[in-house]
Amino acid sequence: MSEYVIYGTNQYREKEALQKVLQEERIARDRISDIDCSGTSFNIDVLLNECSILSLFGEEEKKAVIARNPWFLKASDKAKSTGKKGKEKDSKREYLLKALTAYMKNPNPSTVLIFYLDGYEMDTRRKESKALTDAHIRTIPCESIKYWEFPKHITELLKKNKISMDPQARAEFDLRIGTDEFQLHHAIEKMKLYGESRYDLYTIQQLIPEDANLDIWKLGNAVCAGSVRDMMNAKNSMLEKGQTIQSMIPLLSSQLMRAYNVLCLSDQGYDQSSIATRLRMKESAVRMNLQRLYKRSSKDILQILMKLADLEQGMKAGTLDPAQEFDLFLFACEVK
Repeated sequence: MSEYVIYGTNQYREKEALQKVLQEERIARDRISDIDCSGTSFNIDVLLNECSILSLFGEEEKKAVIARNPWFLKASDKAKSTGKKGKEKDSKREYLLKALTAYMKNPNPSTVLIFYLDGYEMDTRRKESKALTDAHIRTIPCESIKYWEFPKHITELLKKNKISMDPQARAEFDLRIGTDEFQLHHAIEKMKLYGESRYDLYTIQQLIPEDANLDIWKLGNAVCAGSVRDMMNAKNSMLEKGQTIQSMIPLLSSQLMRAYNVLCLSDQGYDQSSIATRLRMKESAVRMNLQRLYKRSSKDILQILMKLADLEQGMKAGTLDPAQEFDLFLFACEVK
């Protein structure tokens, strides 16, 4: 059987799975056809005609046809429509299902057909998905690693590649990587090229680029802790990287809103595990929030959120100077 569906939200693993299939099927680079199937204007006959072309050398020289982001398999697209357009779409789907089922009953042995959902789940409720499953197509799920399991995943990859770090370096590494699988593997490749077996904090800071969310996390952390120096450092770092004051405010507000919710539940007597469950957070993240908020009450954070909302409205109305007023806001957040 040379038909596959590769799907899931872990795009790095999807890419790896695709390369593995091509290698196992011994597909040469010049024998790959990539067809965009993402829009409803896509014609199934174009895909199946490409699949049906016979090779002069038979199965000895296979080719691959990659059906990229087929709309009729994606969980994110609505299967039902209404009105005239809905009837046209339903008619097209009926024809598509009939043509796809017919091909799967008698596929071209010299063609490897790969349905590739780039970052999407497959909707197993759809008739098209069931038709592929009934034809015993190989499905390769590529699920994202849960964020609470990611530190363990990092540890396993570092150990596999014989890389170690001191505690400070590892903490910084985790912050910079976040839960980005591509970033993690690129970082490991970079460290392997660098050639050291053990890394310190300074080397990690020089080698590994920061996660895009790290600066806003640092700013939120500084506001919660009430450190003006750290607040200004984080703000200036974001400005240097092209962020604007206007773009920082909703990001900071989101951070503070989560901190407020953690404090409110803590005030009501919930333990860290219960807070994590109710807010869908990692328990270590709850613990980190409570640690950085030891100088703050839920009332303090609520007042900061209200000031931030007033500041944003004033900027939108054009009555406040963004740079000056944001600095004054940060100074007012200091804990003395």
